[in-house]
Amino acid sequence: MKGLTYVLALAIALTTVPIGTAGPTTEPAGPSDQSAGAEVGTPVQQETAAIVINAPTKGRVGELIRFDLTKSVADSVKWIVQPATPDFETYEDGRRAVFSARTPGDYVFFISVAKGGTVDSLIHTVRIEGPPPKPETQSLADWIPYWLYPMQLNTSEAEILAASFEDTAARITALSTPKGIIEATAEANRAAMGKSLSKWKPLLKKIQAALANRAKAGTLTTPDQHKEAWLEIARGLRKYAT
Repeated sequence: MKGLTYVLALAIALTTVPIGTAGPTTEPAGPSDQSAGAEVGTPVQQETAAIVINAPTKGRVGELIRFDLTKSVADSVKWIVQPATPDFETYEDGRRAVFSARTPGDYVFFISVAKGGTVDSLIHTVRIEGPPPKPETQSLADWIPYWLYPMQLNTSEAEILAASFEDTAARITALSTPKGIIEATAEANRAAMGKSLSKWKPLLKKIQAALANRAKAGTLTTPDQHKEAWLEIARGLRKYAT
């Protein structure tokens, strides 16, 4: 395996969105249809208030969180946020709102809508996560989520890239040669990520530097050591994605 780490940079070079889960989306029932021969003066059933919200349930410090209540049945909307924060604003008569947290924690939004004497209420919680602590180990499984936090790259793509590194790790022993490992890594990542791979170049450069340091220390020379490094990368990507 001598010489593998020297050309590892080539492997990396060749291998070079509001978080969240939507809330309830059930559409409110519309007014009852009346038969063509309805008696004149028969009262039309009044629509009742109903909340339909589209908003994430988690986010990050500084990220803009958007709330959409435009499909709700309501004449008026009232919001209460706990804990109270100045970084919350409503518009379109309360049917839309934006929020950005300065500190991590659970933020609870109490929402009430009213229409024609009826009221509907809902509690929506957004968990805001802060940056992970700086790792105290040399494991790439710990460093990759730390590096990725400010980059805010797509978590689904992180899962795809993790699977790509795992696929290559499973074949490292059979590949055996530096050239084989390099080509397999590049090919797997390109096939898995396509054009999206370019967005991950900053992370791949950090990984490259970490692997170069291991090579200098003599801890990245054998096929098994490379396999473990590739699996560490995959674990770090998956840790970020969850």
